[in-house]
Amino acid sequence: MHPKTVHPYIPNSVPQVKAGMLAATGARSIDDFYADIPAALRAPRAMNLPAPLLSDARLKRHVQGLLACNRPCSEVLSFLGDGCYQHHVPAICDEINGRSEFLTAYAGEPYEDHGRFQALWEYCSMMGELLHLDVVGIPTYDGLQAAATACCMAARYTGRQRVLLADNLSPDKRSHIRTYGRSTIVFDSFAFDAATGSIDQSALAAQLGPDVAAVCIDNPNYFGAIEDGPALARLVHASGALLVVGVDPGCLGVLTAPGDYGADIVCGDIQTLGMHMNYGGGHGGFIATRDEPALVMQYPSRLFGIAPTEVPGQYGFGDVAYQRTSFVTGSAYVVDGGGLAGSG
Repeated sequence: MHPKTVHPYIPNSVPQVKAGMLAATGARSIDDFYADIPAALRAPRAMNLPAPLLSDARLKRHVQGLLACNRPCSEVLSFLGDGCYQHHVPAICDEINGRSEFLTAYAGEPYEDHGRFQALWEYCSMMGELLHLDVVGIPTYDGLQAAATACCMAARYTGRQRVLLADNLSPDKRSHIRTYGRSTIVFDSFAFDAATGSIDQSALAAQLGPDVAAVCIDNPNYFGAIEDGPALARLVHASGALLVVGVDPGCLGVLTAPGDYGADIVCGDIQTLGMHMNYGGGHGGFIATRDEPALVMQYPSRLFGIAPTEVPGQYGFGDVAYQRTSFVTGSAYVVDGGGLAGSG
């Protein structure tokens, strides 16, 4: 931008205001603020940017012209998703997501935030029914983060430090898992059959051993092939490892839920359950397990449960196994069994 340009959307762009701010700080120019950055890391010339559009009308026309160059997925079928896909989003999803109670809700205490806690509990309960598993955590950032967290949970649970990643996982997922867990976990991979796209069970068997904490697969896998879940579960469990299965929840209306064929930790992305693509997502990850206390205690995020109140027939919603979390210090309440009990 030209130094004399007064931009309506950038604060303090009036030249006199800039000069006054420089005088107040004792700087000769804006470049003085970047003196600590090595010259080799700074751009040696001005950026080749177009002239600023200083009116709303011109800016709107410019943006609309750029958007008109796109072909939206409402008109064409795209296979570029790789984790972000076009699905029908019921109108009620947008209506609920747009309500101020959800748009503005971030964190709260159990005595003031029962509505949000109940909504999370209902979400976890419905996901549990879909996945055929007992315990579901609150959403993670996305499905990649859920898979990385699941591998770390398995390592802590088993006390082992090696995790095997299927080569037919998404490249992005494998990269994220390795980046997230590499400080404490050793990651190895095992091959798939190039002819079918499915896991090569003999290659997996050759990698399994007493040091393997978990085997991480997707089912259906990255190529769309459906893996032999029961056979893989038997193979993995025979070595004492856990089977971590990533799944698109949208397929569970026709495919067997991973928990039913022996998956120990199930993870994935909820983008297919009512989220628009939004130029790449719209994402939220899920993690689910059976109700085994030692495994449940490996969840790093909050778990929500239901508990009866002093009034018969009325229930409250709140944190379960709260001592797992970083919030426990100074907590105003304690957890009793499977629900929430206030400490007064």
